Amino acid sequence: MNDMRLRNQRIDVKGRSLLLNALGILFNIAGVVLVVIGFHESTGDSDTIYILLGLLLILASLVGLVLLKGLLLFSYVARVLVGGLFIVSGLIKANDPWGFAFKLEEYFSPSGLAADFGFFGWFEPFVLELAVIICIAEIVLGAALILGGKIKLTSWALLLMIIFFTWLTFYTASCNANQAEALEAGKEFNRDCVTDCGCFGDALRGSVGRSLTPLESFWKDLVLFYFALIIFINQWKIRMNTVTENWIMVPTSLVVVAFFSWVFGWWFPVFFAILALLGSFVIGNINIGKMAKPWKMGIFVGLLALIFSMYTSFYLPVKDYRPYKIGNNITEQMNNGVAPEIDMVMVYKNLQTGKEEEVPLQEYSDNWEKYADSSKYEYVDRKDKVLSEGKPPSISDFRPGILFEHLSESDKKIPYVDSIISADYDTYYEEYIALSSKYGSDTIWSVDYDTLYYPDSLYIPSDPFMALEDPNRPMEINMTPFIERADFVFLMTIRDVEAMNESAMSDLKVVLDGAKEKGIPFFVLTPATREQIETIKSKFDFDATFLTIDGTEVKIIVRSNPGLVLLQEGTILDKWPSRSIPDFDSIFEDYIDGK
Repeated sequence: MNDMRLRNQRIDVKGRSLLLNALGILFNIAGVVLVVIGFHESTGDSDTIYILLGLLLILASLVGLVLLKGLLLFSYVARVLVGGLFIVSGLIKANDPWGFAFKLEEYFSPSGLAADFGFFGWFEPFVLELAVIICIAEIVLGAALILGGKIKLTSWALLLMIIFFTWLTFYTASCNANQAEALEAGKEFNRDCVTDCGCFGDALRGSVGRSLTPLESFWKDLVLFYFALIIFINQWKIRMNTVTENWIMVPTSLVVVAFFSWVFGWWFPVFFAILALLGSFVIGNINIGKMAKPWKMGIFVGLLALIFSMYTSFYLPVKDYRPYKIGNNITEQMNNGVAPEIDMVMVYKNLQTGKEEEVPLQEYSDNWEKYADSSKYEYVDRKDKVLSEGKPPSISDFRPGILFEHLSESDKKIPYVDSIISADYDTYYEEYIALSSKYGSDTIWSVDYDTLYYPDSLYIPSDPFMALEDPNRPMEINMTPFIERADFVFLMTIRDVEAMNESAMSDLKVVLDGAKEKGIPFFVLTPATREQIETIKSKFDFDATFLTIDGTEVKIIVRSNPGLVLLQEGTILDKWPSRSIPDFDSIFEDYIDGK
């Protein structure tokens, strides 16, 4: 009975001093930031100072918070920070469930996690379902943290989830480090390391220019684990928010959501959070049998997240962070990289001090006589010093092509294709003659055929024919320049023939026929085999030109399978998923006619 009374008493959140506890929390968070900065590879020689100062602030502030009974207040701050971040993180992934599913495929591949932990391979067929479940779980946990619903269950689920993802990012970071070490040593490395954890989908790369490195992801999860631990320790003191607490927690959490929305350049999470949190209050107060209020609130938020996830998985992301988003120019995206700046460094050992000195090439050139003195300096090595890492282009693998032997007669009449054939055909193909005799048959170059050496009495020549000079080096037409410069061009994508939405093929056939009638190029980009392509053409009477492209790249262009893109001089005018392919006349009227 006494224990029940104790649990029903609301503990004073402020502790012994609201001001001092607030300062202690600020110092603690500042300490966490300093420690993370200290361990970042870009910090350099000042890392020890940052780490020691950060640890000192964390320990001192924790002692102060314990003495001033401020840990409960700290848990409220942690709930706002983690809850707001989880809502945004979950929505970012729910905005592109297929993208997250492709990332999970990387983790569960036979040469990924499954190589060391075989049971992860069991999840590979269910990556989309798992992606949606994780998105919903993050969003529901975020809302539950902010509102204080079922906090014991929430804190346990939060802690276990973060422990798992902290281990996962540590594994990924270790894999990348081991791979780099093996490559440097010239050794074979039989693992496929994930280079981007997918924590925020493509949002970071699309908004700030790069994703978190595996090591940065690991530190992000360590910080989240620290805050989750603060919440977990205080779970027995936390109750469902009072009206007053909601007036503080909800607006404060919306500020956190707004901050991350600003970082990602997408304000939808703010509106979603408002709808989810305010809607929870309404749904929670509706009498639904004996269902407890926290469960009603959680189910409501979960349904909202599920509806959003299902919409984006069936159609396209609401916010497209990829380089192939509407309005982007493919040529510009292929040429927006920045080359790394590298300086050659000469390494000499100072024989007087015994220390090695790294001398930039220009300095060495100006003082070469100094280092040429073998009584004072000994040459050790020459190496490259990276001054700036540079940045790869946003698009690096867009190279749709087709083998010459797969070109139709109408394809060969395309001026661009005809010019490539005229320029390169003789590089790949030679004229041959087949010779038959009682001793067997042989094939020789036509220029080598001479009746002096191959008399008609012994050899029967065939008509001359053209064949590849080297069967292992087929002639491929790179269609990228044509697609970049064409006035208008349709690109249909098929990432997986076996899993494609076949019901969309009739609508796409209408667009194909309309494009042919108007003389607009229409290409299908796919990594499918030639047998699969011929099956599609025959089954759906789909007489289009199929271009081969990298399988990963086609996933990036359009998430839908199949999908459709319209380009004008390399700029993406629009894209459509398989479930909402418009008729050709609508596309022509809206985008092409009169342009």
